[in-house]
Amino acid sequence: MIAETVRLIQQKGFTFTMDDLAKSLAVSKRTLYEFYPSKNKLVEAVIAQFIAEMKKSEAEIYGNEELDALEKVKRILIGLPKEMELLNMGLLNELKKYYYDAWLTLDTFMKDEWTIILELLDNCHKQNMIRKVNTSLFIQMYLGSINQVYDPDYPLKNQMTTGETLESIVDILFEGICRKEK
Repeated sequence: MIAETVRLIQQKGFTFTMDDLAKSLAVSKRTLYEFYPSKNKLVEAVIAQFIAEMKKSEAEIYGNEELDALEKVKRILIGLPKEMELLNMGLLNELKKYYYDAWLTLDTFMKDEWTIILELLDNCHKQNMIRKVNTSLFIQMYLGSINQVYDPDYPLKNQMTTGETLESIVDILFEGICRKEK
């Protein structure tokens, strides 16, 4: 049910109806409402699943002993559930407008859930993998870049996938734009 809801959101935005969902699942609306008493609760469940997937991915990367701290940071920042790759700022704006509580949950997660990244960045600094930087500014720069990627008017949206764009953002944030001296 959640996967089909995500598909409908990608296809129609948050204007999809419970009738649309019931039809695509070949079930009655009554059946849908047995699981989710309202469309709001269904949307909240979609957001909760996305956050759970992000946390699971982050934990798997963090626990991978084969990766050093720097590679873990990069992979966490690049990681994105496949369902989110097709979302853009327009859909996030719809989420905020029509399902504010669900949007607030997602927004809070994106702004506040940086404990593991901060720990890893601190480890990178201690291991002399990165220089000392203002990590709060680093995070704001990353979030600002992400917001641009999800903008429906993003100029490179047809030239790069979301994954490729995230990889480029992380590469520029970590490597800069200057050539390394030999």
